[in-house]
Amino acid sequence: MKKLLTLAVAALMTVSLAGCGSSKAENKLVVGQDKMNGEFIEGFGNNSYDKSIRDLIHGYNPVIVDNDGNIKWETKVTLKGEPAVKNNKDGSKTFTVTLNDGLKWNDGKPVTANDYVMTYLMRASKSWIDANGNPTGYEIEGYDAFSAGKTETFSGVKMIDDHSFSITIAAKNLPYYWEKNFLWSYPLPAHVVAKDVKITSDDKGAKIAKKDQAAIADYVKNTFLKNPTVTCGPYKFEGFKNQQVQLTLNKEYAGNWEGKKPSIEKITVKAIDMDKDVDTLVAGEVDIVAGAIEAEKIDKVKAQGDKFTISSYPRNGYGNMPISCYYGATKDVNVRQALAYIVDTNKIAQAAMGAYGKPCYSDYGAAQKVYIDNKEWVDKNLNTYSFSIANANKALDKSDYKYEKDGKTPFDAKKASKDYLRYNSKGEVLLISHLGSEKNTITDNIKLQLTKNAPQVGIKYEITVKDFETMLNIYYQKQKAEVKYNVYNMASGFNEVPDPEADYHGKYEKVANFNPYGLNDAELNKAIENLKASKDEKEFSENWKAYQKRWNYLLPTIPTYTNDYYDFAASKVKGFKTTPFRGWANSICNFSIE
Repeated sequence: MKKLLTLAVAALMTVSLAGCGSSKAENKLVVGQDKMNGEFIEGFGNNSYDKSIRDLIHGYNPVIVDNDGNIKWETKVTLKGEPAVKNNKDGSKTFTVTLNDGLKWNDGKPVTANDYVMTYLMRASKSWIDANGNPTGYEIEGYDAFSAGKTETFSGVKMIDDHSFSITIAAKNLPYYWEKNFLWSYPLPAHVVAKDVKITSDDKGAKIAKKDQAAIADYVKNTFLKNPTVTCGPYKFEGFKNQQVQLTLNKEYAGNWEGKKPSIEKITVKAIDMDKDVDTLVAGEVDIVAGAIEAEKIDKVKAQGDKFTISSYPRNGYGNMPISCYYGATKDVNVRQALAYIVDTNKIAQAAMGAYGKPCYSDYGAAQKVYIDNKEWVDKNLNTYSFSIANANKALDKSDYKYEKDGKTPFDAKKASKDYLRYNSKGEVLLISHLGSEKNTITDNIKLQLTKNAPQVGIKYEITVKDFETMLNIYYQKQKAEVKYNVYNMASGFNEVPDPEADYHGKYEKVANFNPYGLNDAELNKAIENLKASKDEKEFSENWKAYQKRWNYLLPTIPTYTNDYYDFAASKVKGFKTTPFRGWANSICNFSIE
């Protein structure tokens, strides 16, 4: 699944296991980024600025993604060796996990198998879903019955002892290309969020009473979500106020996937005016600004010489215009394709990023190995939707919006203007409502282009601007009364595992927070299923091509650009290095202040 926004990143420096900052500078880091929703527990929001906080405070995931994007078992600190794997007679597969000794929460209590099992039960429960949380664990045996509330026992999840638990993957969900990701889990403290709740486990699975499921979901959503004071990551959450998060070193933290511990004692992450983020950095108000894409900003920092360290890398994502495939005129693929033809993405990239912008034609990131290996195929086989008023009109002539106002007389493209628009056979005007975020160069450029280009193909195009948080809530249909927009403009970053199912598969068409496009296409669904079931890298590559080909035709979103990210740090931040797969929060243990 993809996460929205540009990836918020910042960084600190390589240290020994017990290193500490120099006395030459205060051992504190201030990071500037965009506004946070304040959802600091996985499973509710998808704001990447919140995610930077989650990456700092959560830990001991059995699975990690290294600097090059490879998925690995975390056997350095979290696991006592790789999980034992058993192929069952019914085609299912059981992974048995054994935790290392000595793992602790920041309050000194031990991290146990009970914490992981509780988290699996909570996030798959009907109560969690009813609380508008993103469900997880759908691939686990018994998920359907458990998540529907038909049983209190989750048959595929079992607690063996204080340090061991097992997860059984249902046969219908195998094979799976990213198999290790089945064990992706950041535990939550059962002694806090499930206080006085007894979790039992036997041969039939793990069990938690429905009343307790509801109580846990309520507590997490209404209390712990915004104030997660007990966690097990490298930093402790101290508070969130006035768009600032305060964090301090977690002295109980056992180390990251490389066995390293952080050294910076305090971190402040605060929202700043992103139009002036680089100016804020240069003025010394923050130490790190990350995710810059605009040429003006990049060049300004480069001009500062050795006052700042620059880390750049190909983006694991792309800028785009998501489209509501379930609403209004954009239900029609021909309308979606026509919109792509009247957006000059080269001009958008040039206006925002200058020489740093690059074209993107489908659902991939420039940093992904499968794209790098197949770039020549992409350039030759995917529709680039190069700007063309003629092609836009041809596409619309294939839709039902091919008439004048009477719904009968054929539309004459030569007459197209803001006063001569397209209508369908019901006499409904071809109206596109676009919601963009404020203080956004991309929004401004799209508005400038489409105000001019849309009337040339008979489209009435309206653009509304709101703050990003409001736009994101509407996009994810949280404010259902305001679901009246066909198009948005955003940017997407791929998760550690770029599985597109939750974003585009039809089975999530009406699930809150999933498949926000409302897309349900049988051919794309099959392509996604084939991609997930790839047996090796060669087969994955071929299935990826088929998926991209269909996606490129359906256009659930219009790719507008990809680019390199530029992350900046003041020179006092030593060892500053970020990658497409590990941003500043993921790399916190590698940096220090001098």
